[in-house]
Amino acid sequence: CSIAMNTYLTMMLETGVLHCDPHPGNLLRTPDGQLCILDWGMVTRLEPDLQITLIEHMAHLTSADYAEIPRDLLLLGFIPKEKADLISDSGIVEVLADIYGAWTKGGGAAAINVNEVVAQLQDLTEKKGNLFQIPPYFAYIAKSFSVLEGIGLSNDPKYSIINQCLPYVSKRLLTDTSERTGGALSTFIFGPKKNDIEGRIIDYDRVEQLISGFGDYTT
Repeated sequence: CSIAMNTYLTMMLETGVLHCDPHPGNLLRTPDGQLCILDWGMVTRLEPDLQITLIEHMAHLTSADYAEIPRDLLLLGFIPKEKADLISDSGIVEVLADIYGAWTKGGGAAAINVNEVVAQLQDLTEKKGNLFQIPPYFAYIAKSFSVLEGIGLSNDPKYSIINQCLPYVSKRLLTDTSERTGGALSTFIFGPKKNDIEGRIIDYDRVEQLISGFGDYTT
């Protein structure tokens, strides 16, 4: 499952063409242990700028750098540009933080209080109007990774798709030399105080996560 996850993350965040129908019938293991992906009739494309923004968003969520989330949501297309001024006090950041925290613990969607999330989103809609939207490209991403998560959960009820992404994310943060990825690495290590040169402190738990994740990366 780790090879499939790393392959799909590579497609999404490097090659820019994501296969969007990864059910078990389309994922085959070759005799020499390679992953063979069939049926490329459903794909979505991601531009390089969007790929980097997704990496930055992962780093901001992981390090609890929530001050950056409103900007992420705008750049990723979850918030209409004309409603950018409503993000900061909308409550959407808190909802996403709760979902991310639950997903990190494993168990998939079953570990999330869906009724509570729906109630929170409905409350936001009543107060702010249709503030939150799902971009078409993300619907395809969600479809792909929900199927991969289902495969993982079939083998391990506590499977965490967030934790399974760590090896790829670690590899990318430690080897990508672009300025924006470097900024995401700084966020991952220092957290919200990344720009406070004198006051920031290295989070050694996250450094350990990076090293461990990089060591676990397989292709």
